[in-house]
Amino acid sequence: MFEYLFGLVLLCFVLIVVVFLLYIRVKRLSVWIPHYVRRLIQGPLEIDGTVDLMVLFVDHFELNGNDERLEAWTNQYPEMASKHKDSDGELPKHTFFYAMDLMHEHELKDLMALVEGGFGEVELHWHHAYDTAESFVEKLRQAMKIFHKYGYMKPYKKGQSACFSFIHGNWSLDNSGGNECCGVDNEIELLKQEGCYGDFTFPALFNVAQPSSTNNIYYCIDDGKPKSYDTGRNSMVGCLPKRDEFMIFQGPLTINWTDWRHKWHPTIEDGDINHTATHDDPKRIDAWVRQSIHVEGRPEWQFVKVFCHGAQDHKSVVGPATDKMFSYFESRYNDGEKHRLHYVTAREAYNIVRAAEDGQTGNPHEYRDYEIPHPLKR
Repeated sequence: MFEYLFGLVLLCFVLIVVVFLLYIRVKRLSVWIPHYVRRLIQGPLEIDGTVDLMVLFVDHFELNGNDERLEAWTNQYPEMASKHKDSDGELPKHTFFYAMDLMHEHELKDLMALVEGGFGEVELHWHHAYDTAESFVEKLRQAMKIFHKYGYMKPYKKGQSACFSFIHGNWSLDNSGGNECCGVDNEIELLKQEGCYGDFTFPALFNVAQPSSTNNIYYCIDDGKPKSYDTGRNSMVGCLPKRDEFMIFQGPLTINWTDWRHKWHPTIEDGDINHTATHDDPKRIDAWVRQSIHVEGRPEWQFVKVFCHGAQDHKSVVGPATDKMFSYFESRYNDGEKHRLHYVTAREAYNIVRAAEDGQTGNPHEYRDYEIPHPLKR
């Protein structure tokens, strides 16, 4: 009997291990789990004094001519966001990464009211396929003429043709998802050439595009092969970006052991704000903050980057859950002693990172326009 029970227990254990390994492989968790484990071993950051928490909302924004989506953002969102302020008196700031391939010019015209009202800024999102370097540049330059017409992504210094940050459609930056989702092996090089200052695509949960590292801000160099961004050096104080380096700005990716909403396993948290409207849950928000994403050498300046498809999911994102999420940030992470809260756009987050790299200290609010000016001031 003992041998039978021992054999049964051993068989169950082996089956559990096999299922677990298959899950990791099928869900492509093996890409980033090793880095996640190394961070667990290192333990949490120890910080004396106040932590400045920068919260940025990046949106894969695909209105695609839908009037209901546009109305939600131009009318309902300002009404909700106006109730909230950070430690600097700033409104919540949304970064609309507008889908270039789904462009409708009247949408660009209407969105400018949000920029002028301090509710956010417009950057570039693009789904494209089977492009060459030549077709990529040609399409991008033609689109920029239209964006500039409405005041978006304009250059701010001599020699620039544009100035923008980027989120790749289907997460396929630098042809990481194959030709059917991109096609351009030197996409990072071309983006830099055309005025892109950084990528805000990741994380990419369950996707081949996910980098091998997590929860960091780092610089990659285009090597002419797909997924050049898979390796790079972390952003750090006193180490300025070189001419060929390109910033990758990641959001949270972790196993949230406090959140078991899926019953049989803890939630894998990637900062996705979607139609399920769970982003007002303190267990999720606290998990984002725990990742302590920062420039090495400036751990007291931390970033929380969450993402959404806020046009398609407008009923969730422009709704009570987001209202409660802002309220939780303001009550839990804005006491002025342990935390100071700062709502920032992607551009402002980039500027604050650059200020940290240059050795700046103090209140990061002072560096929102450190390098790249506001779109209305170019």
